Parts: sequence; C-alpha cells; structure tokens
Amino acid sequence: MSELLTAQQVAERLGVERSTVYAYASRGSLTRRPGADGRTSFYDGDEVEALARRARPRSTRRRVGAVDVVIGTTVSEIGDGWIRYRDHDLLDLATWCTFEDAGRLLWTGRLEPDGEPVGRERDGVDPSEVDAAVGAVEHLTAALPAGASVTARLSAAAIAASPWVPRARTEETAVAAARILIDALIASLPPAGGPATGPAGGTVRAAAPVAARLWPRLSTLPATAARVRALDTALVLLAEHELTTSTLAVRVAASTRAKPADVVLAGLGTMSGPFHGRAAVRVHRRLAEGLGPVDTSPLAGFGHSVHETGDPRFGPLLGAVGAIADDERRTVIDRYVAPVRHAAPFNVDAALGALGYAGEMEPGMTEAVFAIARTAGWLAHAYEEADETPLRYRGRTLYRGPR
Repeated sequence: MSELLTAQQVAERLGVERSTVYAYASRGSLTRRPGADGRTSFYDGDEVEALARRARPRSTRRRVGAVDVVIGTTVSEIGDGWIRYRDHDLLDLATWCTFEDAGRLLWTGRLEPDGEPVGRERDGVDPSEVDAAVGAVEHLTAALPAGASVTARLSAAAIAASPWVPRARTEETAVAAARILIDALIASLPPAGGPATGPAGGTVRAAAPVAARLWPRLSTLPATAARVRALDTALVLLAEHELTTSTLAVRVAASTRAKPADVVLAGLGTMSGPFHGRAAVRVHRRLAEGLGPVDTSPLAGFGHSVHETGDPRFGPLLGAVGAIADDERRTVIDRYVAPVRHAAPFNVDAALGALGYAGEMEPGMTEAVFAIARTAGWLAHAYEEADETPLRYRGRTLYRGPR
C-alpha cells in the first residue's frame, strides 16, 4: 500500500481546503481510512496523486445522466456504510445524544453531552419571541383545509414564523433561529386525536425536549420514555446526510442570502417528492395493510445511491422500533423485513416507515419526522453557505432545440 496522508497533507497536495478533501471522500473520489483513535482520517497517497491529475473529480457511483455538484463542507461526511456529523460517528451519537445535542453540534460544531436537555434559557432564545411565532403559526395553520398535506402545514409554519426568526449572524442567533423554526414546525401539526394533555407534549411552548413535544402530534399512544427515545433516535439519524437534493436546494437559496425560514421553505418543497421525504410513507402503508414489499425499489425501503452495502441508519432505528412495537405489529414488521433482508439492503426509509406503523401514526406523518429532523442539517448548511461568495451557483445548459 502507498503512503498514507493526513487530510491536511491531501489538501496541500491538491491545493484545496480540508473541507473539500472531506467532500471528495464523501463522493467516493477518495477512500477515507479512519485512524486508531477513530477521529483522524488518512488517505491513500496513490489515490491522491491520481485525483490531482484529473481535471475534476467525479463520484465512482455516478449514474448515467446524473449531475455532479461537489462543494467543500465541514457539516458532515458520508461513505458506503458510514456517516459522520462534524467528525463524530453518527452511530455512536445515536446511542446517547438527543436531537438537541445533534442540532447544536451541526449548527456550532460543538457537542455538549452534559446529560441536561438543551432549553431555551441556555440557547438565549427569548420565550416571548417563541410564543409570538407559535401563535402566528397556530393562527395560520388553523385556516388551512382539514386535508392539508404535511408539507403545506410545515411550509405555512415557516412563513408564519419568519418575522420572529433572527438572521444567523452569531452562534447565539444561529441556534435561536433554529430553535424557533423547529418549534414553529411542531406547532403546525395538530395534536393526534384531539387536544394533547400532560407535560410531555400539551403545548409547543413547554420546555420539554423536541421528541417529547412532537410525539403527541404524531400518535395517540402515550409519550412513554421508550417511544420518545425511539422518535429521538429517528430525529438524530435523519438530521443530516450531506448534499441531498433538498440540502442542495437549501444551499442555493442560502447563496442568495435568503433568511433562515426561507431556506427551510426551499428544503421543504424539494423533500416533498415521493423519492425523498415521503419515501417512508409507502412502507408505512404496506405495513398497515399487512403486506410485504411490492418490489425492491427505494420507494419500498430498499437501496441507497451511497450506501450500496447497506444504510447504517437502518439497524439502529429498526432496533428502537422493535423496542416499542407490540407483538402483533412486531410480527408484521418482521414479515416485511425477513424475506428480503439478505437479498437487498434496506435503507433508513424502511425503518422510518416501521416507526410510523409501530407508533400507530397516520400514514404520512413520517414526512413530518423527516422534515423536522432534516431542518437541523438544512440550517447547518445554510449557515455555512453564508460564509461563501453570494450567488456562486450558476448552472449551464446545452440547448437541444425544439422537440
């Protein structure tokens, strides 16, 4: 094997920033080898030399007709079977940290595992601003038709809360903007089965963790510690996943210096398609009908363009689901998974659909889980984009003439 190089050495050889090296690794242009401490990254010198001779690195997994977009980032890095948030292994984070912890890590680069829930007082969020934003959200969403989609409700929340969401000019305002927006998104969802009661989720204004406040808006089942933990696990695992289509849309919007609420709108519109944020809905419906997968497509919870050997998020989330499912629902989930577990790798959407089924949620509510979770990653990318040159995204077309 050739000489192993550190990320800094690779950056110097290629003439790029270290964040760009991480982006190359996440796209498959470089192979990352973790060091003995689990934090340091090493890269093969021969691969680096080959990359240096190429005009523009492209992913080895590039599909025919795909468009490559490679940008430098320090928010996350992914590869086949692994994901890291700010250089922290996601599977390790998912075993102990809360969504609040993961969010702070993504927004600030710092992790504060002190065992205490991150409340508004610690984040510098003015409770009166939160109350005003939530009140505006409740007023606007009350005017929506009864059959309004989850995306419509979440989008209305971002619009209504926007006047109270500060621009992220400092670390404190970045965290405050994220907290207010996430509270607004939760407030847009009516309590499942009628008004919620109890300190765990009766009102979005309560100083309870996000997962505890969100659960009663998804399910009529009591917000037990196990159920809240399962939901929290899903939120942590789904919070960020590099440059997905919705995150790219967010970064494009952020490059115009759009406000935080507006960049979230860009993400919501993009993730509402069946191949992104709604991919778990079909799995949920099949489980509710007691049916197995109709095929092995992404819409059935199979396969991933990056995690070709298996989505690392599937196992931890399915394990959390198994801990809260009753015997009947666990049997149905096992029946869905067992026949094809070894034929094709499942992705996280299969486990998210199982969470919706085990939690007795209405089909479609997994979209809310996905969107609220991914808001953390979207805002982290938007904050990072604010440090780049404005309007740096400019696509080019090859005119084909009239059909």
